[in-house]
Amino acid sequence: MEDRSKSVLVLGSAGFVGNRLCMRLAELGNKVTALGRSESLSSDGRIVRLRGSIEDRQLLRSALSESDTIAYCAAMTTPGTSATDPALEVMGNLLPLARLLECASDFPERHIIYLSSGGAIYGDDAEDATESNTLRPRSYYGAGKASAEAFLAACAAAGPWTATTLRPSNLYGPGQQASKGFAIVPTLFDRAKDGKPFQVWGDGSVVRDYLFLDDLVEAIVLTTTSKQSARFNVYNVASRQCASILQLIAACEVACGRSINVEFNPRRSVDVTRVTPNPEAIERKLGWKSHTELADGLRQTWNWQQAR
Repeated sequence: MEDRSKSVLVLGSAGFVGNRLCMRLAELGNKVTALGRSESLSSDGRIVRLRGSIEDRQLLRSALSESDTIAYCAAMTTPGTSATDPALEVMGNLLPLARLLECASDFPERHIIYLSSGGAIYGDDAEDATESNTLRPRSYYGAGKASAEAFLAACAAAGPWTATTLRPSNLYGPGQQASKGFAIVPTLFDRAKDGKPFQVWGDGSVVRDYLFLDDLVEAIVLTTTSKQSARFNVYNVASRQCASILQLIAACEVACGRSINVEFNPRRSVDVTRVTPNPEAIERKLGWKSHTELADGLRQTWNWQQAR
């Protein structure tokens, strides 16, 4: 049988996606180098853990020399943190990516997989959006993701690396921490526990696609082993399981067996009515499909929060 194991460098390895990705890659027999600002300074089995920044050139170059695939899961912002400070996107996200791409010519024939966003880059055209839709981000966070994709396309066009951008929809799952204006599922479970009202902007009818962490991880793993059709590829990663805010609240109440208080506020102009990216391309070209039902994913997430 053909050995399809890889040497994978995971950047942002201590984060929500990066941590789970490292474990899954190792489970499948891959050699994994985990580089993150909060990493432990140790090695466990097939995972070599390095604590540091992408901007540490010596550390980065050493990690690149041992890897043929790079999974870029690092991110310093959320839509809320850069909403009034666009420089955070430039300094915290685009600059580190640019520093990485500076190394491309010295480490050719690598494949970089970048986690973008299926929820922040399409703007008002996010309903059933395909990868060919014009990008019209309505936030600095989305603009940063669109800019990063342009940098990767330029790198791939120049020749040193091939690049794949994955655009996940609203992500949730065990390990995700609630933050202001971000990560709705753990926020809802926090409100279920503390009884404080969950703030709904508008009437709760806005619809989002919800993607379970393990399904995204499997999409990344599949991308590491699949032959790419071009030097630069883009795929939406969505579950096709869509729910309004009110429907999600009800589903979370079922998952945790508790009621969630809701407080309605005036609708915000920045909220897009439907964000439901179309995953047909990755389903057809790579054979990926989401397998986790929303109800089951919510139960797993609630159980993790209770066991913490």
